[in-house]
Amino acid sequence: MEDMKYSYLVILSVIKLLVGVSFTALAQVPNSLDSVRVYLKNHTVQDTNYVRALNVLGRELHSVANPDYAKADSILQVSEQIATRLQYGMGLAKAYTNRGSIYYLTDRQPLAVEYFQKALTTAEQYKLSPRFICGAISNVAAALSKLQQYEKVITMQLRSLRLQEQYNVQPRIATTYGGIGSALRELNKFNEALTYYRQALALMHAGKNISGAAIIENNIGICYDGLKQYDKSLASYKLALKHAKEVEFELLQADILVNIGLALKLSNHPKEGIPFVTQSLAIGRKQENKATMATAYFNLGQIYEELKDYKPAEANLKKALDLAKERGNKEQIANYTQGLADFYGGAKDFQQAYAFQLEKNNRKDSLISVQTSAEVQRLIAHYESEKKEAQIKLLHQQAQLHNEELIRQRFQRNALLIGGTMLLLLGGAVSAWLLNRSRLRRLEEAQRLRRQIAHDLHDEVGSTLSSISLLSGMVNSLIAQKRPEAVERAIQKINTDARQILEAMDEIIWTINPGNDSLQRIALRLQEYAQPLMESKDISFSFQTDPELADIPISMEVRRSLYLIGKEAINNLVKYSEATQATVRFARRDNQLEVLIEDNGRGFDVTQSRERTGQTSMKQRAEAMGGSLDVQSAPERGTRLVLTTAIAG
Repeated sequence: MEDMKYSYLVILSVIKLLVGVSFTALAQVPNSLDSVRVYLKNHTVQDTNYVRALNVLGRELHSVANPDYAKADSILQVSEQIATRLQYGMGLAKAYTNRGSIYYLTDRQPLAVEYFQKALTTAEQYKLSPRFICGAISNVAAALSKLQQYEKVITMQLRSLRLQEQYNVQPRIATTYGGIGSALRELNKFNEALTYYRQALALMHAGKNISGAAIIENNIGICYDGLKQYDKSLASYKLALKHAKEVEFELLQADILVNIGLALKLSNHPKEGIPFVTQSLAIGRKQENKATMATAYFNLGQIYEELKDYKPAEANLKKALDLAKERGNKEQIANYTQGLADFYGGAKDFQQAYAFQLEKNNRKDSLISVQTSAEVQRLIAHYESEKKEAQIKLLHQQAQLHNEELIRQRFQRNALLIGGTMLLLLGGAVSAWLLNRSRLRRLEEAQRLRRQIAHDLHDEVGSTLSSISLLSGMVNSLIAQKRPEAVERAIQKINTDARQILEAMDEIIWTINPGNDSLQRIALRLQEYAQPLMESKDISFSFQTDPELADIPISMEVRRSLYLIGKEAINNLVKYSEATQATVRFARRDNQLEVLIEDNGRGFDVTQSRERTGQTSMKQRAEAMGGSLDVQSAPERGTRLVLTTAIAG
């Protein structure tokens, strides 16, 4: 298990590469740290030039080698206040951008997204240049990338590209292409990522941006690692290292050196990788950068583990975990804890392996439990709020009807008014009945949601947790009996069961999240599920979605059924078809949704019972959602599955 590699492309895009952060000040405003301090001391009028100078000072304070983030943020807050008072759009947008950059670099990503979005909104409100707006969009995407919202990243960056094309922004913004490449890389779409990285690299070279070229070359190397083309990745890393040394960008050098060590390890030359990772560690110590040091220690540990030199492997892995805990980096803590569990398992120290695996699982289970509990409570609170609002509305209407009835009793001698009153009373009774029926329907929906969650937790999690509990109880006994093979099998089973629980919990949370109530979200999730499975079997895979389906909402029950049918069909395809090509397509036919899953595999006789493929349960799910499932296949003729169901007009 390798530690995640850094991507300085996004960091620099926030600090200085994106035009949205670029400050080309007027001649009277200096653009360096010392000179701008002198300027501000002598320039006492709080005008637009004063705002520009504050923004330059804030930028320089947080982008130098030893940044002072707190002071920079304080200065930029003053700039923001003055720019707001002056209604100076450019100054305000740049103040927001720089504050977003500070939050980005200090790992406060929600705040980074908020301030980059403020910068974008301000740029659009004051009709700033298209180039600035495009840069601001890319900044929002950069922060979303840190939150691992890669589909949103791609959407935002493509929006920036469309604007660049619409307004013929020249030259194109290189980091927009790089941001798309990085998001695709995180989604393991390495070949697609390379296309965008190469476009970014050409723009970096055209603009003579050496540090930017180093960043892109580093990311290209990571893609080639993902494709297991290590000769190409090493060539890219060496070019990246050359460029990083030219501009004396030491932290990037440290990142690249670790990547070279990893590439050598993955290409079965682990010993050759040690000097490179050691150099990275030296840079981390020099810069007093604990994140860089932790990454280097962990990867050194993994290389020594590969060489079966267990003593230095253990020491380095533990140092990495200690540094991650010092920083409170949850992702690194989880990765390094799992790394130590795997290390002790390989070294046959099953007691230690069990202890670290249990720590990793407890951390993950705790996080999942909090997320699930919060989501369920949010849904219940939302329902209770709706229920109270309906009750208040009903009481208000009933009181209003009662008052009307009292008024109309004064005019009972008039037959026409009495008839009108009766009609109004009848209307009130119908309204009350309809409101009561609506309230009952919402109550039934909430109860059904609760039952569904309880049923899923029982079916998906309960039995597996019981299995883990039993296996955990056996481990100490097996260790006492000195049966290492049995202990290893038990721990492997615990590890497998724990991963299954995490996957099941993830699916339950995804299912009940109202933010996923669209066909586009189902299609994206199925694509994410299918892509790695297809790649593992070398199946050429095509996934197509009709753009007209993007904003069509669907209910939780239909969404769940669609996902489960698609998942089952994809599993069958990967397990049994022996196909070389496969297609999944979401299309709209009038007011019908058509989902096609097709392969060129060995097929089967549809007249024969196929219980193992779950066709019966898939058809039952399709019928339950008011649709139909048609399975067409024949031996050696491939398989074609078509799911059809109604959608809203």
